[in-house]
Formats: sequence, structure tokens, C-alpha cells
Amino acid sequence: MQGAAMAIKVARVALEYGMLLWLIYFTVSLSRKMFGEVKKEMKRQHKPAVRQNEALLTVVEASEEELQGRRFAFQEEITIGRGAENDIRIPENFVSHRHATIFLHGAQYVIEDLGSVNHTYVNGQPLEGRAYLKPGDEIRIGMVTLRFER
Repeated sequence: MQGAAMAIKVARVALEYGMLLWLIYFTVSLSRKMFGEVKKEMKRQHKPAVRQNEALLTVVEASEEELQGRRFAFQEEITIGRGAENDIRIPENFVSHRHATIFLHGAQYVIEDLGSVNHTYVNGQPLEGRAYLKPGDEIRIGMVTLRFER
């Protein structure tokens, strides 16, 4: 009788520990899957493949929610404006059809306002003609602010 009671007790403890281990395994597997998907999605949204000779514009402020946080990698040139043919399209009335361009000149990037009515601002100052960009410079066109990185 005592041997049967002991066997039942051992089986019960083994079952309890088995259920506990299965619960831990299930929780760890589920959290890995959930956070793995979140991590992949964040990388997809915010990390374009930037090669060695590329520059990057990141939208840090925008009235258009679809632009907020977007990143635009480029090598030779990128155009910004309201028109559909621009690389970065800003659908605002304060933005000209072809507003500004950033292009590689030698080893440095240059921003040029293309004669816009409402100007292009670099680090809070209105751009007159062209200017060399350095990492961290902020460019404001209409209600959109972009950060230049290299």
C-alpha cells in the first residue's frame, strides 16, 4: 500500500514539473516569435540598405503621417518636391513642384533650392543658392524636416 502511494506521489510530482517545464517552453517560444516579428518589422520600416557611398535623409518631422520616420537612401542625387517625378514627394501647398535637389559634388553632398517660392531651410537658415551638407544638418521644406546623414 505504501509503495503504491509513493508511486502516485512521484508520478504527481513528475507531472507537475512536466507541466511547468512545458509552460516555460511555450512562453519562451511564443515571446521569441512575437518579438522576432516585431524586430523584423522595425528593421524593414526604418533601416534601408545603405551602402558605403550612400547618404541618407530621415524625415524627423512631417504633417503627413505617411512620411513621418521614413528614410531615403541615395548615392548621386535625390530630388524633393510636390511633383510625382520627385524621389521624395511632399504633397503640400508650401512645396514647389520641383523644390530642391541634393547631389554629390566631388566627395561632398550639395543641396540646391530650385527657385522655390517658399524657400528651403538648412539648420533654420534660408538657403540661398547652394550649400554643402554635413552629417546632422536639418533641412526644412514646407512643413517637413529631414536630417541628412552620411
